[in-house]
Amino acid sequence: MFSLSKLKNIFKKNKYVKYLAIGGFAFFFIKGLIWLAVIFSVGFSAFNFI
Repeated sequence: MFSLSKLKNIFKKNKYVKYLAIGGFAFFFIKGLIWLAVIFSVGFSAFNFI
């Protein structure tokens, strides 16, 4: 099991791991925001239709 200090050391030693972690977080965060917008738009369209 990783401790927080080991994880910090890995990020300090290898910059590509840091870029990969930040990039992965940004990708899934933006993907989630897009899906949230799609779900809200479909939901409000359904309420407006009725």
